[in-house]
Amino acid sequence: MKYTFSLPNPVSQLLYIQLKLECKKGETMQLQLPSWRPGRYEKANYAQFIKSLSVAGPNAPVRCEKKTGDLWEFLAEENGPHSINYFYHAAQMDAGGSWVDAEQVYINFINLAFSIRGREEETIEVSLDLPDNYRLACALPQLAKNLLQAKNFQVLVDSPLIASPKLQHRMYAVNDSSFHIWVSGKVFFDWENTLSVFSNFTKAQIADFGEFPAGDYHFLIHLLPFSHYHGVEHKYSTVITIGTDESLGRKEGWNRLIGVCSHELYHFWNVCRIRPKALLPYDFSVEGFFSEGLLAEGVTSFMGDFYLLKSGHLSVAEYLLLLEKLFERAFENLGWENQSIAASSWDLWLDGYKAGVPDKKVSIYTHGALITLALDLLLIQNGHRMHEAMRQMWEKYGRTQKGYNIEDFKSIVTSLANNRADISSFFARFVYGTADLYPLLEKLLPTIGLQVRKIAKKDRWETAYGIKVNSKGEVLKIHPRSMAYEQMMIGDRIFSYQLSGEGLHLKFDRRKSEMEVFLSSSDKMYYADYKITLAGSEAAFSEFINS
Repeated sequence: MKYTFSLPNPVSQLLYIQLKLECKKGETMQLQLPSWRPGRYEKANYAQFIKSLSVAGPNAPVRCEKKTGDLWEFLAEENGPHSINYFYHAAQMDAGGSWVDAEQVYINFINLAFSIRGREEETIEVSLDLPDNYRLACALPQLAKNLLQAKNFQVLVDSPLIASPKLQHRMYAVNDSSFHIWVSGKVFFDWENTLSVFSNFTKAQIADFGEFPAGDYHFLIHLLPFSHYHGVEHKYSTVITIGTDESLGRKEGWNRLIGVCSHELYHFWNVCRIRPKALLPYDFSVEGFFSEGLLAEGVTSFMGDFYLLKSGHLSVAEYLLLLEKLFERAFENLGWENQSIAASSWDLWLDGYKAGVPDKKVSIYTHGALITLALDLLLIQNGHRMHEAMRQMWEKYGRTQKGYNIEDFKSIVTSLANNRADISSFFARFVYGTADLYPLLEKLLPTIGLQVRKIAKKDRWETAYGIKVNSKGEVLKIHPRSMAYEQMMIGDRIFSYQLSGEGLHLKFDRRKSEMEVFLSSSDKMYYADYKITLAGSEAAFSEFINS
């Protein structure tokens, strides 16, 4: 079968798609469009962007009926070639979407390519009708200019592409593998420094996993003129969308780019190959509920950042600042009191990527990263490290493509510990349970020469009264143990306040009704910042970096 893509009118952002395939007379063809994509475990309903779908047989149009929200069906009335013709509105510029305009074509095939039921293993050709001056970046092999080939449907939808006349390309090599960096947008950073940093964190990750089973890997990067941050993993590539482009010319902004790229490269092993059983293989027509978000994203978040320290990109001071921000983001949410990370992983399909009910759940990214840090510190006490556990996960479940569950991960971590009861208790309390992780981290960090303490936020309202507001005075979040929680609502708009030694007097608008409240002062610290410092043996932290 063969896909052909063209742009009759680029500024309409309508991508014209034709799929040609051979059919037998009397054969019922089912066209299944994905309803979600790898790396984003929620329904996306890509069918909403399909326009004017029709089917043509060898000699006449063929009736095609929609059977579900994303499944079409037609009956082939003759032997011979049939074509499915449709438009896709490609106007989503993030790392999981598709976008076309007068200057570029960016396609995530998972958004718009049909799986033909019963024919998912057939080879697929992809032809792109592009101007002669366009460069094309994609992990798929190119048979000829703008002609690609995918081994099967799963390979196709795991291979996004960017095509543009202004596409920039650099590469570096590690061992026998070539790593390609493709950039769409304005470059404000220094290429040589960037290539050096990429090479160093790549070497560090490969050294700990022991191998990189791919000849080529592609970073597809969109540098955007507006604030943005997103990355999505694929088997032989990753897509990064980040901005503002101008901010990447400064160290802080550049570090954000380096950080997301290290994170996504770690996914080459973890998730793209070390994958939960529930997602192996992917079935994009239905939800794939799984409990392993801790490993999929928590471990990846922690290890992706750690390799920037280990490879020398981040200084000790920069890494500690990064940890402080991680603590703040994870602990300002009290979801850990109400739902375990295993349960929060399962519920990604419900509300995992939006704020949802206040303090209902934990983030598999931030809270998962802190759980991983705690596990790493426990393993250090046993003479081992998290990267050793992940190498075993790679050898047992990734390289073999067996698929794992959370108990398999627990078993490997336990095998590296002297006191197995400690690991069992840890998983019961912090992975399956809702225990407070902070006291344990406070206890464990000194073993690597670090100390953490809570400090007041600059915004006194957040620390002393448990209220987070935006610049318009709108209440965004209320700490559930604060006095304000009993009297105020999210969405209230504060328009007047008076602060005294006794407390805080507020006047606010609630649905066009003026209200007021007095919050008495206390010595409690509701929302806090975190300060992490070197304390004691610097050798202990040096060993943490290098072991």
